[in-house]
Amino acid sequence: FRRFEPTGVLSPIKDIEQAESFGVGKLQDFTWKQLLDPYTCTECGRCKDACPTFLTGKPLALKWVHDGIKRHLLAHREAIVAHRDAELPPLVSHAIPEEALWACTTCGYCERACPIALEHLGKFFRMRQHQVLMEGNFPAELKTVFDNYESQSNPWGLPADTRAEWAQGLDVPLLASPEQAKELDYLFYVGSAQSFDDRNRKVARAFVKILRAAGVRVAILGPREGSTGECVRRAGNEMLFQTLAKGLIETLNAMNVTRIVTCDPHAFNSLKNEYPEFGGRYEVIHHTQLIDELIRSGRIAPARSFERVIFHEPCYLGRHNGEYEAPRRALAAVTADGPIEFGLNREKSMCCGAGGARFWMEERIGKRINVTRVEQALPHAPRVIATACPYCATMIRDGLAQLGREGDIQNRDIAELVAEALPQ
Repeated sequence: FRRFEPTGVLSPIKDIEQAESFGVGKLQDFTWKQLLDPYTCTECGRCKDACPTFLTGKPLALKWVHDGIKRHLLAHREAIVAHRDAELPPLVSHAIPEEALWACTTCGYCERACPIALEHLGKFFRMRQHQVLMEGNFPAELKTVFDNYESQSNPWGLPADTRAEWAQGLDVPLLASPEQAKELDYLFYVGSAQSFDDRNRKVARAFVKILRAAGVRVAILGPREGSTGECVRRAGNEMLFQTLAKGLIETLNAMNVTRIVTCDPHAFNSLKNEYPEFGGRYEVIHHTQLIDELIRSGRIAPARSFERVIFHEPCYLGRHNGEYEAPRRALAAVTADGPIEFGLNREKSMCCGAGGARFWMEERIGKRINVTRVEQALPHAPRVIATACPYCATMIRDGLAQLGREGDIQNRDIAELVAEALPQ
């Protein structure tokens, strides 16, 4: 009875404009499969092994969620049997704590670790939808984020017409017509982080340098590039997500875009796996996949310029989409000693703490996830913590700063390492 699509995919609310209720607020709103899961949990605890919330002292683990739902169901069993639509207490605050609902980074580790394929993310996405769209009850920090996406299609609320400023001096063409799109190898979907964040702008520029060296023909949308809406969808605002997604799809389809490359695993996941539901069907590739392809085909030949590089896995590239090898092959091509692995790596890699819109919410319970992840790197004595996601980059950089290690350990995106290792 399990789902076989990628774990990072959320099914849309159909005909959202006509819907009278959203998400899951009470037991009866769950599907039968979602109610079966708590009863079939073996209570083995494997879901805790690399769960970033459990490892940092927050009140969330898949086992605890299922325990809470099962106890809640048993407590109200007689009322449900007597009347299918019996008025029951809300799930949030009765079956699970409110802070547990918003602690989840949606990294998907618990689902991958579960030996009997119990599912977690679908429950949490739907409960968040109910809290946001029906109750108006969500962390205060998200109010500004939602407003900024609505007004400027980016979480910082910066002017949308400045989205191409990161590319000044690079002579990157703006996609202006369907005819121009036919001449491209890819549209480079830049995303908000690399359009507006100074640190991540450097990654976009490094990636363009690689594309130029390999003769890859790309263009960007610039001011016409809207957000994928991935962040607000994981935060429960499905209404805003669908508005943003349909707007971006309209732009992409009007330009006859068929192939997209992006440095953002979250955008990669949405464009590849979720946009087809709304009429956006594209061939989507992550920048590490393209870099790996360019190296293996001989179109670029970087030198082995680095040592002691440890790789932090992006959840939405690795666990949710099964891409583990391309970033490692790219790192192997620019390191003299090969990439170093965290103890928690690949399927068991620990999240940086940014997913599920957690990037925009303050961590007030337990230890900071990004600091814990950086501490896991320290025994390996790295000189560089390599990332392949703009949000991971920010979280790792901040973790290094909090530990006072930004002076002796660098955070670099794989694109930056490869660009630097190219012949001058």
